[in-house]
Amino acid sequence: MALPAHLLEKLPPALVSTLNAGTLKVGGPADGARSASLPTGIPSIDQQLPEGGLLTGAVVEFAVAGAASLATSIGLAVCRSAQRPTFGAQAAEQWGGAVPWCAFLDPSRSLYAPGVAHVGVQLDRLLVVRPPLEALGRVALRIIESHCFAVIVIDTVGMPGAELNVPLGGWPRIVRRLALALQGTSSTALLITDSTARRPLTLPVAQRVELNRSQAHKLILQVAKDRQGRVAAPVAIDLEGSSVHKLAAKSFRQVERHVG
Repeated sequence: MALPAHLLEKLPPALVSTLNAGTLKVGGPADGARSASLPTGIPSIDQQLPEGGLLTGAVVEFAVAGAASLATSIGLAVCRSAQRPTFGAQAAEQWGGAVPWCAFLDPSRSLYAPGVAHVGVQLDRLLVVRPPLEALGRVALRIIESHCFAVIVIDTVGMPGAELNVPLGGWPRIVRRLALALQGTSSTALLITDSTARRPLTLPVAQRVELNRSQAHKLILQVAKDRQGRVAAPVAIDLEGSSVHKLAAKSFRQVERHVG
C-alpha cells in the first residue's frame, strides 16, 4: 500500500524517488541471514534484552512511567544503531543505500533537531512525521506498509512539557495490523506508551519493555513480555554519562524553552 499523497508531498525528494522506483526490498536478504534483533546501541540496556536487542519484524512496546522515562531518547538511539556502518552490506542491499531510513512519529512536536543530531542520528535519513493524534495509528500503518524504514518510532507519550493523552482502547486492533505489515521484514516498530494509561486489553506486541526513571541518570528496566517467554525481573541501569542521558537533558531544555 502506498503512502497517502499528502504525506508523499512532504517527503524528501531522494526518498520519494526511491519509493517510486520500487528498489526497496521487503525483508532484505534471505530470512536465514536476517538478524533477529536490533541492538539499542546502549550496552547497559542491550545486556538486559533477549538476544541483546529489540526484536525485528515485530512491534516492540516501551511502556513508560511518565514522559521523563527516556523512551524518546532510547528510540533515537535505536535509530542511530540501525544507521551505523555495522549494519553494513545488509543495509545497502535492503534499504537501497548505505544508510537505512528511520521514521519518528512525533505528534507532540517535541523533537529537537540539534539534540537528535548530537546523539548520532543522521538527520538526512530520518523522516519526522507530526500527525494529529486521531490519525496516529493510520499514519503509522501507512509508513510501515511502505517497507522503506528500518526503525519506526511511534510516540504516544510525548516529553515533559509536551505530554500527550492518547487513548489506547483502539490500539490492540492497530497493533495487530502493524504486526502483520512487519512480518517477514527486518524492520522494528517501537511503540512508546504510558504504562499507567487505561487499556481494556493488553496490546498484542511481540515484546514489552517497561521503563521507569527512578533518578535523573538511573532507569529501572523490565522485559515484561516476549514472544518466546523470555521475561525477567526489574533491573536498575545507570546511564550516567551516556549519550542517551545527555540527549534527554538537551531535549528537555528545548521543550522547556518552547512551552515556557
